[in-house]
Amino acid sequence: MRFAYWSRELAGWLLILAGLFFFWQSYSLLLNKRVFEAAPVSFIGFIVFRGGIHILKVAVAAQVARNLPDTLQPSGRRVVRPPVRSIAPTQASAVLPGPKSGRGVATNSPA
Repeated sequence: MRFAYWSRELAGWLLILAGLFFFWQSYSLLLNKRVFEAAPVSFIGFIVFRGGIHILKVAVAAQVARNLPDTLQPSGRRVVRPPVRSIAPTQASAVLPGPKSGRGVATNSPA
């Protein structure tokens, strides 16, 4: 398993270097005033560079996950959930808004 980590790490760094090479080629094309040739090369460099960064992130995440202590890994125990309330229809008197006292309509006058 250790080889898988190092192979991802190496592939990530190689892709980053290849992306930088494409950026350098794009820069040299721009210095020679070849704008239309530089645009696709810079786009390719961007995609390759981002791929290298992504592979490096995956390699680091795999290494961290492998080094987790055994206490943090999930156990085979089943989680007991509390009982759920009934979702039966609710009485209209408990849902409808309005005054709860027998005075009738509430007024906005200060008391």
